[in-house]
Amino acid sequence: MRNKPRRSPDLPKTAVEALRCGNLIGAIKIVRQERKIGLKEAKEEVELYLASQPTLKKKMDRVLATAQQRFIRWLIGFLVLAAGMAYLVMGGPGT
Repeated sequence: MRNKPRRSPDLPKTAVEALRCGNLIGAIKIVRQERKIGLKEAKEEVELYLASQPTLKKKMDRVLATAQQRFIRWLIGFLVLAAGMAYLVMGGPGT
């Protein structure tokens, strides 16, 4: 028995607008609240909608990639700062 392919859901306009702004989590929250469904179901609906909208999917992929790059830069900066602080607290050179 084969599973019938699911049709792309029509998302609430506010959820689609959140996706256009790059807010995936916001779109999932909106779908959950408006449809009164669980997190997993809302996530699946949003992902199914994105799969049916290649242009929007590409935009979301770019937004997520940019967010990851920013986080990595922030983390590296934080680690460098933490290492410098540890070096100063431990007494620095000549202790």
